[in-house]
Amino acid sequence: MLPTLSPSRALVELLALQRDRWILWLPVAMVAGAALWLLAPRDPHSWLGGTLFLGAGAAAFGLAAWPSADPKSIALALRGALAAGLALMSAAGLGALAAQVRAASVAAPAFIGSDAPRGVEGWVVANDASDTGPRLRVLVRAIEDVETAPRYVRVSVAEAGVLTPGRAARCYAVLGPPAGPMAPGGYDFARRAYFERLGATGFAYGRCRPAAFAPPPSWLDRERLRLAAMRSDLSAAIQDAAPGRGGAIAAALVTGDRSTIDQATNEALRDSGLGHLLSVSGIHMGVVGGLVFALVTWTLALIPPIALRFPVKKIAAATALVVLALYLIVSGSSVPALRSFVMACVAFGAILIDRPAISMRGLALAAFLVVLIFPESVLEPGFQMSFAATMALVALFEMMKRAPHEPALPTPGPLIGAMQATSRGIGGVLLISLVAGLATDPFAIYHFQRFSIYSLPANLITAPIMSFLVAPMAALAAILAPFGWADFPLQAMASALDLIAAVGQVFGDRPEAVRALARPSDLSFIVCVLALLWACLWRGALRWLGALIFAASIGLYVSQPRPIAALDGDLRAVFVAEPGRWTLVAGGGRSTYARDRLGAMLGLSPPVVERLAPPETCSEASCTWENEGAPIAYVRDEEGFADACVRGAVVIARRLAPRGYAARCDLTALLDVADIAHLGGALIYADANGLRITRAWPDEIRRPWTPATSAIAEPQE
Repeated sequence: MLPTLSPSRALVELLALQRDRWILWLPVAMVAGAALWLLAPRDPHSWLGGTLFLGAGAAAFGLAAWPSADPKSIALALRGALAAGLALMSAAGLGALAAQVRAASVAAPAFIGSDAPRGVEGWVVANDASDTGPRLRVLVRAIEDVETAPRYVRVSVAEAGVLTPGRAARCYAVLGPPAGPMAPGGYDFARRAYFERLGATGFAYGRCRPAAFAPPPSWLDRERLRLAAMRSDLSAAIQDAAPGRGGAIAAALVTGDRSTIDQATNEALRDSGLGHLLSVSGIHMGVVGGLVFALVTWTLALIPPIALRFPVKKIAAATALVVLALYLIVSGSSVPALRSFVMACVAFGAILIDRPAISMRGLALAAFLVVLIFPESVLEPGFQMSFAATMALVALFEMMKRAPHEPALPTPGPLIGAMQATSRGIGGVLLISLVAGLATDPFAIYHFQRFSIYSLPANLITAPIMSFLVAPMAALAAILAPFGWADFPLQAMASALDLIAAVGQVFGDRPEAVRALARPSDLSFIVCVLALLWACLWRGALRWLGALIFAASIGLYVSQPRPIAALDGDLRAVFVAEPGRWTLVAGGGRSTYARDRLGAMLGLSPPVVERLAPPETCSEASCTWENEGAPIAYVRDEEGFADACVRGAVVIARRLAPRGYAARCDLTALLDVADIAHLGGALIYADANGLRITRAWPDEIRRPWTPATSAIAEPQE
């Protein structure tokens, strides 16, 4: 009979497995501290983060160093648990302190825009192209009638023309502060722009034209412009050697320039779950670093005098780090690329000091460094998804390494051996893609309210193409470029990328390719993240308690209240629920971004949103809904206010309401143009206590990146 363990002995052994895992929660606490500081409605006290870090850290160290006569006493165990809790508080304080220091280092005067166009002079540093056209990011030299100009502005133009990165430009543009979230829970672009020192955005009247003023006085700015010009020239050279869709994607992978990728390709790759291939991030750093490491290792191992006298793996790791540093510079040094480079430095640095390259402690160190350098990234989807996928894969690696192995069998023949190796390789790729997809799906649903049905098969098909065709051809092109022989490998690389785009088109163009789900509440999302952390950071049977935590998050998500109406801050879209269906009143303009994003937050995919019709009770002046919670009216012009004057109604108006209108009509709520300009978009809920309205920019939230109250202007249809 097999020996059985008593419950107490099993518990002791289970806790013994976690002896070296407690430290992995310190970066988690640091992430939580940075997130809490960034999400606080007001700036926390300047002393809070530093005091918590130093005070709790000193107390934790004192408790841990306190001598004890009995190493197995309960008092010692309790003291150790208290020291661990204080260490977590200290780490949270360090995260908050890092966020505070980072926010102070990028602080700049707020830019208050106006409807009047003004002259803008500066140097183009990038083309942040979007689905609606080119958007030039400009290092500002001067703005007309503005004494303290922001460091960067972004101007949408009809076409970029000859204004490539590095060129001086003069525009005539309408500028305003970066937009905050379009609705409660939406993405806060203003916060991201604040940390990127992007002080204003707008659109140009006519074309921006080249200018002839001198380069910027700062040496660092001049070098950045030279680098931007070099990247632009490299992107053009790649597309000259390999024109077409594949060449445009190749230029994006090498230089980070996505401005020449057409909208259809962007949408197909995004809807098929391949959109991550377009941004220089973890997957590209991993492929490039892994390829260089493998090539250098294999090459040096074939040279006996070197292989027998020198540490080949360390030389390969150092070479990979140098190549990745060059790739980081060439690709534009974006925050996702910098974050991925830090992670790569930790992995290859572990090889240099004879530590395992794949370990949970290495990942924890990478998270610690990234949060310390870029604390604002903890709220970005890229940070959360990349670390979640990597953490899940490292946990899988640890589980497989600890699993009992079958005894070795006699060596099979070459045919059987090749079949077994192929099946193991395919199974490994399937398992890796499945685990990484499951780990990142909660974040995709929370941030984007969507997940791609065909993401797994699309990534399974394209992963070998990226690893065995795209990456080697890119490396070969880099080697042959000094001799002028890079055209053939670039064309081969572009052909492989065109094949990847075709795979994305096959899957992404399917009508059922994207599944939309309503945005989870913050609580259900946090509980889900806790479940993932619990399952990955602990060992043994303790990790399976994560399944119960995950079930709790599902229960919270299913039971959370659903809004009965939603509107964005520009009234580009107003959604109202009627029995069994949603209705939509869309504002004017060519862009459907606000409509599609707001619909996604409600769980409506773009094809569904496109088929939504306005309510039957719509006229030229107003629309009305007979909702269970309260009547809802949408007013287009002054004549509509008379039709919307219903006791207990919620009135949404694109015009300024007459003085005393809300009191005269005994309205439940009035959201006219003045109210929306001040508080932004809204979600409206109906429950047993009546109506509840949440706003995108409530008065209690005032941070340096919170949009300033703009002048009240009546939007046009």
